[in-house]
Amino acid sequence: MLQCKHAQEFSFGPRALKDALISTNPALQELYAKAFSRAEKLFLSEAYNPQRTLFCTLLIRTAFDWLLSHPDAPEDFETFYHALLRRKQNFCRKHIYLQPIDLIEGPAGLSLLDSLQSCVESFFLGLRVKCLPSIPISSIHCCYRHSRDTDRVQLHADGILNFLKNNKPMDALCVLGLTLLDLYPCETWSFTFSKFLPGQEVGVCSFARFSGDFPQAGCSSLNPLTQKERLCEVSKESRDRALLFSAQEMVQCCKVTCHEICHLMGLGTCRWLQCIMQGALSLDEALLRPLEPCPICLRKLQHVVGFKLVERYR
Repeated sequence: MLQCKHAQEFSFGPRALKDALISTNPALQELYAKAFSRAEKLFLSEAYNPQRTLFCTLLIRTAFDWLLSHPDAPEDFETFYHALLRRKQNFCRKHIYLQPIDLIEGPAGLSLLDSLQSCVESFFLGLRVKCLPSIPISSIHCCYRHSRDTDRVQLHADGILNFLKNNKPMDALCVLGLTLLDLYPCETWSFTFSKFLPGQEVGVCSFARFSGDFPQAGCSSLNPLTQKERLCEVSKESRDRALLFSAQEMVQCCKVTCHEICHLMGLGTCRWLQCIMQGALSLDEALLRPLEPCPICLRKLQHVVGFKLVERYR
């Protein structure tokens, strides 16, 4: 990968960051004044403090960083607020559903699910998190292919998303599928950590590449089986393979889970400060992404969920 000689800052000025957080719209400025206490406003003002120490400026480390590959306009609070008004999502529903896929057997899967549920409950304080019984991938109509750079089968994310959409519980705010199998979003991409279905509040994320067990090279041919037979075989391999996650790797699983749930609640990717809502095109970028949102994305999340900042951080 082409490395920059020195990491380069990707930053906005204090005025732009303040407007992104508070808005220039008087109605949204008033909403900000009512939503947060004096201490909370002081905390959030670190977003546009030139001498800030709590939140860090984004850095460009390689010529292939997500920031350079996706030069989109950053989403400020005002843009998010008006987009949220156009959505038909029912925020009276308070349940986040986690749908494990072939994650029922083995100590790694059980401890992983417990940790993820606890993390999501804290991250989205005030919402209830339910973990559904695991389902085999062989029960989902899902296309697959052989990975270009490993000896593993990859699942097409769209088949899983359609299944989740058609089986979403009535009281679900959103549903997120969780799998140890590698995913790809389309034929031109080598892999993806996660994907969601816009407007349907369903998504799926893979933890395969966060495990030290994941192969980085090598290739073997697919067995000459039918798709259903092959998926049954892949399902069994997934359940039988005990992926062991270290504490650091577990944190990465929590990151991608919370990142994707934020998308399901309407938050876009973030280009303001270092933030859990940054995109990631490589494992290196995903590892560097923080677990917490920047102040601008934190305000978006608070607007949706309604928690008190002090209670959430506690």
